[in-house]
Amino acid sequence: MKAKSIIQNIGANLLIAIFGLVGSIILARWLGPSQRGVFATIIIIPSTLQYFVNFGLSSATVYFSAKPNVNKHSIWHNLLVIASIQSLIGILLGWAITNLYLQKYDENVTHLGHLYLLTIPLGLFGMYANYMLQGASFFKTTNMLKCVVPIGYCTGIIILKITNILSITNLVYLQILLQSCYLIVAIFFLYRLILHYFSFQYDFQYTRKLLNYGVKVWFGDVAQLANSRIDQFLIGGFLSSHDLGIYTVAVSIAGFTGIFANAVRTIIVPSVTEKDHLQAQIKSTILLFKSYWIFSIIFHILFAFSLSFLIPFVFGSAYSESIKICQLLVIGSFFINAKTVLAGGIQGMGFPEAISFAEFSGMILSLILTYFLINSMGLIGVSIAISLAYFSQFIGIVFFANKKGIIYKNLLFASQKEINYYLRRFKKNILRK
Repeated sequence: MKAKSIIQNIGANLLIAIFGLVGSIILARWLGPSQRGVFATIIIIPSTLQYFVNFGLSSATVYFSAKPNVNKHSIWHNLLVIASIQSLIGILLGWAITNLYLQKYDENVTHLGHLYLLTIPLGLFGMYANYMLQGASFFKTTNMLKCVVPIGYCTGIIILKITNILSITNLVYLQILLQSCYLIVAIFFLYRLILHYFSFQYDFQYTRKLLNYGVKVWFGDVAQLANSRIDQFLIGGFLSSHDLGIYTVAVSIAGFTGIFANAVRTIIVPSVTEKDHLQAQIKSTILLFKSYWIFSIIFHILFAFSLSFLIPFVFGSAYSESIKICQLLVIGSFFINAKTVLAGGIQGMGFPEAISFAEFSGMILSLILTYFLINSMGLIGVSIAISLAYFSQFIGIVFFANKKGIIYKNLLFASQKEINYYLRRFKKNILRK
């Protein structure tokens, strides 16, 4: 069942990545590096704040929704109250930060930055509904929900181009529309599959439990978000919009490698959480991680070598500068993707604070290295800094897992017998699917 669910998640994530990549390609070609950089600047603050203000409740929602015998009505209605407060905080912070960050652009760009802040409440409410479904193991539904925005975005870009109204302004409106659709569909399935009826049941004890667990991972979530955004923030501040456009393309391609890691993590958190004792949780974590680890090594090597041909062919010669940058980022992605999977097992075991520590340490290292390398080495220096920070996070998670009984030799090394077993298992599930 877990193998089947992982294959389904990989399929969904692959579909999302393909549509996301296609959208990124056509947007890069039709807008050009400079305009693509301006659009990236507009959306970066609201998308960052959406995760900054959730206080780790996304992870807490999955964790508690996966537990048996919990009052899911109380969980949802507590989340509604909390999300309302978070939305207000996010919009107020976003308004002030947008005024400062976009001051070098014209008033229309600042206005669009303010307008894009509407995606914060839409994203928060939809995200919590989706994570409750994920915690309850409705993976088919969550896979469908994850496809709403990327498929709609790619389709919308094409429609805007065909009708000759493709512009940064209409792209902002498109994102707001898609986030609204995502929220409506997520709540519909939440009530259809889990809650069934509306009955407001607020329980402060659930608020306390959600926040207590969430805060433990919140620092890690913020640090992880900073690690994924700090490079673009600094490029936007120190380099040109052309450089940001080049780097954004490299990041979007390197991010393609995360589809397998995210698919496995979606399964590993509830799978480990539902186990009733520590040894069973350790065994489940090792099994799922090693299955991912073996294929990850092969996949990342092949992907990195393909970039010299892939980027000019798909994006055009204007983005040839992205090749070396993307190859460096793929090296870092190999380690951060492995960390993502292993962190899912540790989170399911009930140790979210370890993830926070690793993420926070990586954020500090990323900030320091990026700041010193961006002026001397430009985009190459930024890519090296990010990859080194990702490697440090992976080592930190492996070290903590080893202390909790997940021996690193069992995680990272496999015998020929184990390799053959995982290859046969993967091939069997692929063919059956």
